Order: sequence, then structure tokens, then C-alpha cells
Amino acid sequence: MSDLNAAQKSIGEALDAARAGEDKALAQQVRDLGAQAVRLLTGLWRLMRTHEPDNDAFENPTRDFALTLVRLIELLGPLHLVCVEGQVYINDVRIRIDDRTGGAANLEEELRAHHSGGLEFAQPLDDRSIRSLLHVLAGRPAEQHPLRALATRIREAELTTVTVNGLFRLRVSGEQTGPTPTRRDVVQTAERATGLVSEAWDNLAAGRTPNPLPVRRLVNDLVDSVARGEHILPDAAAGAGSAVAGHSLRVCSLSILIGAELGLPPAVLADLGVAAMFHDAGYGAREDGYAPPFERHAGAGACMLLRQRGFHPAKVKRLLVAFEHHDPMSRTPILLARIVHIADDFDTLSRNRSGGAFYSPALALELMSGAAGTLYDPGLLQLLINRIGKYPPGTLLRLRDGRTVVSVSGSRGQASFARPLCRVVITADGTPVLPGSPEQVEVDLALGGGVIEVIEPRGAPPP
Repeated sequence: MSDLNAAQKSIGEALDAARAGEDKALAQQVRDLGAQAVRLLTGLWRLMRTHEPDNDAFENPTRDFALTLVRLIELLGPLHLVCVEGQVYINDVRIRIDDRTGGAANLEEELRAHHSGGLEFAQPLDDRSIRSLLHVLAGRPAEQHPLRALATRIREAELTTVTVNGLFRLRVSGEQTGPTPTRRDVVQTAERATGLVSEAWDNLAAGRTPNPLPVRRLVNDLVDSVARGEHILPDAAAGAGSAVAGHSLRVCSLSILIGAELGLPPAVLADLGVAAMFHDAGYGAREDGYAPPFERHAGAGACMLLRQRGFHPAKVKRLLVAFEHHDPMSRTPILLARIVHIADDFDTLSRNRSGGAFYSPALALELMSGAAGTLYDPGLLQLLINRIGKYPPGTLLRLRDGRTVVSVSGSRGQASFARPLCRVVITADGTPVLPGSPEQVEVDLALGGGVIEVIEPRGAPPP
């Protein structure tokens, strides 16, 4: 019954979100009520810093906030309030707030002090509960694990219908919500991601304001995947979404991989991943009906990303990455742009595409290593090499026993740097291996077996 109840709840939330997104009248009600809720919550939060909870000054705004919560929950069910990059969303509906009031930025600032990015309200709150919540929120953030401490205080105040969430997500980074994902899960994530990125690109090309929330949610999932030792394999997104969406996804995954090896904190990895997703946004622009040429796509991308209102630090990083991601080291691009440059060129050199150079992942790394220090940051390039190994995923290898295999793992340690886990694609007698057949076995070169040569794609130009 618990699984059934969870499924019914999930379906209900999905229908609510779809209804809010498709029903323009409902969406406008949510925006109006949401703007009112944000202004009231921000004002009450700051009022609590100068007044005791039982002060009469709280009476009217507390009553108004309680009524607003009731109306929103009647419309949407459980209420998810999320702050992302200076913007506020309620159940995925972006709330438009007059910038002069500073409501969105102020609420995000207050939550960020607790390492929080949002709140959930499962049910309406009465006057006493609202004052108790404000008293907890207005308290001094804990020096150690402030988000966990805030959640504990809310629980101790018996506010059982209120949940505090982490930065930029609807769940805490690293939270385990189910069994360890399988490779099929990774492929499904890739398919969902490429569709989402394609939609984001279509919105940019249509002149719509960029919406960072869906992409940032996806990037947070990728950050967690990398932390578990997973990342999007070169063939994982094959056939899913547009070519540019697949490329953006792989560049994002590789960039997060490099950033994680560098030791960047999760919030910076999220900024990096979103910037990587939009690094080629300039190709969504149109010049006389066509995408701009390579020479102008960086500047065009920065101009398109400027459509997002405000200058949140994450937005500034995206602008710089879009503008600098092809700059050589002599122009001193920012760190995130140097990371994306490496990920972008590696995918461009090694991916299967129509036209242009196409090398094996192993040869692509070799070619890029020759430009370390001029085109690429040598330290960052070495981090990528350390992680994906001598024969990165997707490299075709001929073994001593005559079989042809494809690498499906990166480096699993110093001893396996040049000995990846592989999957047989052609038997020793030259017979292609069909997916799902008994011959499609995995071969761990760390346990034995040797590589005779790397097989370059047909028609690849000489290096």
C-alpha cells in the first residue's frame, strides 16, 4: 500500500504541475498569490528580528500570509517554494516580483544563510505555527551543517507539515532516494536531459527569457551521479534529442567530472554544469535565418543569455563561459570556461557526427595533450585524463585474442589506468555481436588480456 500511495501522490503532483503550466488563468492566480506570499514571508522574517513573536505587529501580516497559503494549497496541493538565481518558483511556476521590492533576492539571501534554497508546505498553517516558523527561520544559522540544524529546529518546533530544502533543489544534495541506479537509469536520464535541453534551446531561439530551474535540477542530478562514480557515457544519449542537446549534455557531464576531480564544492559544480549546458547557446541565434558562424557564436550566446533578468553570480558565470569557452590560455579565461573548453573540444573531436574530424576518444586525448599549456589548462586536462583513463569510454580496441571490444569505463585506479572494463562487439572470428546475445560479455582488462591497437573510426582524417 505504501508503494501505491507514493505512486498516487506522484501522479497527483504531476497533474497539478501540468495543470498549473497549461491553465493560463490558474498560472496567473499562482503568480499573483505567489508574489503576495513571497512579500509577506520576507517582511515577516525581517520583522521577527526586531520584535518578539507575540507582538501585535505580526497580527495582520500573519493573518494575510495564512490566508494566502490556504488559497495556494487549495489551488495546487502541497506547496513547493524554491529560490534559484534571484528568482522564485512555486510548484514550478515562476513568480514575477517587482525588482524594486527586492522580495525574491531578499528571500533567497535569508534562506541561503541556512544553506537552504526553499520550503515546502504540506498543509496551511495557523497563526501560532507561522510565528513559530518565523522564530526558527530568523534564528542565527548554525556554524556547522546549518541546513541540518534548521531542519532539526523546525522538527523540534512541531512544524510537521513544513520541510526545508537544500540549495537549488527539491532534495538535499547526496540524499539517497532509492536503490543504486543502473545503466538503464543513466540512459533514461540522458534521454530526459536531452529533451529538456532541446526545449531550453527552443525557448532561447524563440526569444523567451531563460529559465534556469529545470536545467539546474537536472545538473544537480548529474552532480550526484558523478559523486557516485557515474557519468553519461558517450553512447548513453545516442539518438535522444537534438545533436546540440546531446553535445551539451556530454559537455556538461564531462565538465562536472573535471570539476569534481578538482574538488569544487557542489554549489560551484552546479553553476559549472548549467554554464556548460548553455555554452553553445549562440548557435540558437539567427543571422538572416541561419545560425551564426563559429567565429561569432560565443558573443551571440552571451547576448542570448543576457535576456534573463538581473545579474545573479550564476548568470554572470554563464555569460563568461559562453563568451570565453574557446579562448586560449593566453587570454586568461575564467576557471569554469577553461574546464568547459576541455570538455567541449574532447566531445567535438571524439563524438560520432556527420562531417568534421572524428577520432577515437584515446586519440582525441592525445591530440589535446599536444596543446596543453597553449589551448588548454594543463592541470585541468590532466585531471580529465586521470579520470577517464588511457582508453576513455567509447574507444574501440583490438585485443591479443582477436576480439574487438569497446571501453565502457574510465580509470578505476592507477593499476587500471590503461586496463578498462570493456564490452565485446566483434568476436575473434569476425562475427559482430548482437545486443543481448551470449557473446556480448564484459571483459575486465585489469584481470588480464592485452591491447594490440586502438581502432580509429572509418574516414577519420590523419592526426
